[in-house]
Amino acid sequence: MAASWRLGCDLRMLRYLLGFGGGRGQGLAQGAAGWSAGRGASWRWLHSTQWLRADPIKILMPSLSPTMEEGNIVKWLKKEGEAVSTGDALCEIETDKAVVTLDASDDGILAKIVQMPSVNVSWDGEGPKQLPFIDISVAVATDKGLITPIIKNVAAKGIQEIADSVKTLSKKARDGKLLPEEYQGGSFSISNLGMFGIDEFTAVINPPQACILAIGRFRPVLKLTQDEEGNDKLQQHQLITVTMSSDGRVVDDELATRFLESFKANLENPFLLA
Repeated sequence: MAASWRLGCDLRMLRYLLGFGGGRGQGLAQGAAGWSAGRGASWRWLHSTQWLRADPIKILMPSLSPTMEEGNIVKWLKKEGEAVSTGDALCEIETDKAVVTLDASDDGILAKIVQMPSVNVSWDGEGPKQLPFIDISVAVATDKGLITPIIKNVAAKGIQEIADSVKTLSKKARDGKLLPEEYQGGSFSISNLGMFGIDEFTAVINPPQACILAIGRFRPVLKLTQDEEGNDKLQQHQLITVTMSSDGRVVDDELATRFLESFKANLENPFLLA
């Protein structure tokens, strides 16, 4: 199964998100980012409101009872985009004993959902296997063929660190210096042919992974918009087509569509990912 979305978004930020941007930028995004998540639950960004270039701070689910080994977020008590102060109740967590409330440990803003655990799966021969970390394979063309170095545990990295990792591993791949652990495994793949002038394409899944995103080139398009006075005008936008192939045994059409909708929404509002 393959589905695609056309995305209109900030070109500079998207190049960083997909790992094929240029050098370091200053003030690209507002805020230092932090994670708020539960095991088996959705991930959300919690970012502060000052201009910083700090790495993300991962907020781990605390152990809420002596026998607690895992917990599920059953309800979010703050909405996306809502300001959060220290001590505010963020969510309700179901443990093996009871449902308890998790409070915020810092001030910030609760932004967009950016990770869906149900997509981070593989097929182990008998059924779906939920993977504990998000390890992204990035397709790199070399003289000896295609190879997919892996960015390990991307959920714990910031945008700049991800971009730097892609650049470093891509060079090692082209130089034939990748170690086996740097290209074996992975939970999700990205293939970009935009630099070759390809508008859109469908990529082949790398088993046992369940999904791969195919990234086309940026291209300018004219869109009819209205100015502040309500007058129609033509405005140029950057458009990119992203096509997702997925293994229907573990990621069906409905789940793939929801993932692409979330992906599109976040890339069209890239500062929510900062």
